[in-house]
Amino acid sequence: MNKNFNIIITAFVIWISLYTNAQIELLASGIFVLSLGLMHGSNDINLLQELLTKNKTKKWVLIGFYVSLGAIVFTLAFYWRVLGLIVFMLFSSYHFGEQHLHNRLSDSKIKAFDFTLYGMVIFSMMFYTHQNEVQFLIFQMTDWDITGFPMNYLTIGLIGLLILSWIKHYKFFKKEIFEEMFYLIMFYIVFFNTELPLSFAVYFVIWHAIPSIKDQILVEGYALSYKSALRYFKQSYLYWLVSVFGIFLLYKVYDLIGNGLFPILFAALVAITFPHILLITQLFQKLNQSQKTKEGH
Repeated sequence: MNKNFNIIITAFVIWISLYTNAQIELLASGIFVLSLGLMHGSNDINLLQELLTKNKTKKWVLIGFYVSLGAIVFTLAFYWRVLGLIVFMLFSSYHFGEQHLHNRLSDSKIKAFDFTLYGMVIFSMMFYTHQNEVQFLIFQMTDWDITGFPMNYLTIGLIGLLILSWIKHYKFFKKEIFEEMFYLIMFYIVFFNTELPLSFAVYFVIWHAIPSIKDQILVEGYALSYKSALRYFKQSYLYWLVSVFGIFLLYKVYDLIGNGLFPILFAALVAITFPHILLITQLFQKLNQSQKTKEGH
């Protein structure tokens, strides 16, 4: 699935959003995120085992480690919410940028900064176009009131810094800088014309989760095909079902834990995301090494 297909789907979402209401957009975003969005992180245990092929660690030990790390992160994010939000935004920004730019900037000496900056631009544009909703969500999750925060200046500043960074790395982009600028404009149009849930779902699923699934298939040594995609879903669906069940379980029992639904879902999101990001970073290192080895031959 190439970027031309992603552009077509994104353009279709922009068009269809002109004729739908907020309820339909919310339903569509929920389906996207709970399906392919969750699926792209449901293969983590298999990937971890793949990355540790020289280590005969059993799968249940890996699962225990993964769950334990998630539980620790959940606890920290639940009790230190503002700090958890800041760390979550930084790591998620890095994760989004790494997925989108890892092929271009794998040899950059400051790629961690480049990746994080790109993700921060995506989030800042999304937040700027939905300021009221974002203010409400952040307050519900962390009790932090960001009313009056100069999101417009932050967004403009980050975009300017990103473009300067791309110019500095011209040897990695060349004329494709204009392609990347086109993507940013397209993302802004999506965010401006859709409700916050669908804005997030479009970027998260079409421009992050689906490319991530493709890279995960490649790192496991399979060519991109219908059979390899089917194999991916077969080995991931059980973990995906557990994830979906866990989300609905949290929704049903949140009143027993207290402090409302939003802080719990936020802490759960951070707990799921943090181990996944660490794993995917290792995946890209292996994928880039494999590609360099092939080029060397």
